[in-house]
Amino acid sequence: RGCTYCVMRRSTNGGMRIVDRAAIIAGIPEGTTRVGLVGAAVTDHPDITAVVADVVAGGREVGISSLRADKLTDELVRLLAKGGYRTLTVAADGASERMRRVVERSTNAGHLIASARLAAAHRLHTLKVYMMVGVPSETDDDIDELVLLSKELAAIHPRVAYGIAPFVAKRNTPLDGTAFAGIDVVEHRLQRLRKGLGAAKLLAKVEVRPTSARWAWVEYMIAQGEASAGLAIMDAYRAGGSFAAYKKAFIARGVVPTGPRARVPSGQELIALRKQRLAVMTP
Repeated sequence: RGCTYCVMRRSTNGGMRIVDRAAIIAGIPEGTTRVGLVGAAVTDHPDITAVVADVVAGGREVGISSLRADKLTDELVRLLAKGGYRTLTVAADGASERMRRVVERSTNAGHLIASARLAAAHRLHTLKVYMMVGVPSETDDDIDELVLLSKELAAIHPRVAYGIAPFVAKRNTPLDGTAFAGIDVVEHRLQRLRKGLGAAKLLAKVEVRPTSARWAWVEYMIAQGEASAGLAIMDAYRAGGSFAAYKKAFIARGVVPTGPRARVPSGQELIALRKQRLAVMTP
């Protein structure tokens, strides 16, 4: 996948490595009652539905580390529900269609609405959607679009939860070096979302579960800092590990965001490069 914020994204390493279906099932220890299928792109496995069916047929519960909204099928969700699933968790990442295009995320509102329908059809307790705020170029209008989408989701499924994380640029990604939106900006966007949900009378149906804007800033300083950031971590830990301790340690060690170390091509650029290479290699 080519999402520009992700460290587990499309690269030139030959593509995703597929574990054989039989090998997965054979690797389950005898007597196991619950099986977790873990990976960066589990639902991209060509036999994922069959693998889940095998696990459930053995009388075990099943869990999957990540579900792509655009990869869900009725049969897969049915099997997950049979295997003990209670929450259908998918990722949108951008608050609006525009934001999802900015980060080159293929999931769209239609996929999320379809996910809500599947969760409702198979009586799953909650539809959980992972989201980011503070994405580059984000505005209040993007948050307002999320409120509108929330109305559609809540009309389909009675319990929606947003797991919201502030955007933090990571090394070796196309968005490396992008500035943190700011603690105040992130908190403003979260407040606007809650206010919009309240005005739409959705607070009883749509839950907002954000991670801390302050600790996201700490993560940003570490991700975009040099070796001095590591020393600051030790200082902050020894001083009690509070936010104030980290802030003080960053100042004392002179930790500042350094910007991108090298330009990393986006997913669209990688696809274009591969097409060029194929054209050159083709007689």
